[in-house]
Amino acid sequence: MDEERRIEQSKVAVRWLVVVVLCAAAIYLRRSGTIDTPWVVIVGLTAVVTAANLTFSAVLRRGAPRWLRYVTTATDLVLTSLLIAYSGGSGSPFYYVYFIVLVSNSIRYGMSMAVFVAFIYNVAYVMVLLLHPVGGDLTMEGVKILAFWGVALYAGYLATRFQRQARILQSYEETIAGLRTRLDELEAAHRPQERR
Repeated sequence: MDEERRIEQSKVAVRWLVVVVLCAAAIYLRRSGTIDTPWVVIVGLTAVVTAANLTFSAVLRRGAPRWLRYVTTATDLVLTSLLIAYSGGSGSPFYYVYFIVLVSNSIRYGMSMAVFVAFIYNVAYVMVLLLHPVGGDLTMEGVKILAFWGVALYAGYLATRFQRQARILQSYEETIAGLRTRLDELEAAHRPQERR
């Protein structure tokens, strides 16, 4: 459980950094005319992320329940989708934030989280496309969704493989430590006999 808390606390820290960068980018892009996102949306999304992060921090002071990983990840995806929806839909410069959420959570939690992120992304991005329809051919949007699933499955596979290797290494270290302890006990037991 301490590992879970540490992981979620690191997500809170990264979320603070990401919200500052995204807010600064949104303000810059709004001023330069690249996006026409209303100021109230930029400020509102920043306030919602801040409130969510403070809430997650408060929950983590008492522990790290297993459900929290899914709530924080889904919150990140929903807020990212809102940012994308209000900054150009499928043409939003913030589309790639989805990949930050995917990779960071997949590395931390493995394949099950990668599939969860890809599923929530699918639902959220389809909602973005429904709110901001793309005229004409949807092939490019299909490619984006398939590419996201490809990255999700590959990132999940790599994370799962790494976690498995880490567990094997830990078991080897525990075996070696146990053998050293046993060897020390045997040596200690033989020393008194040699003195006699």
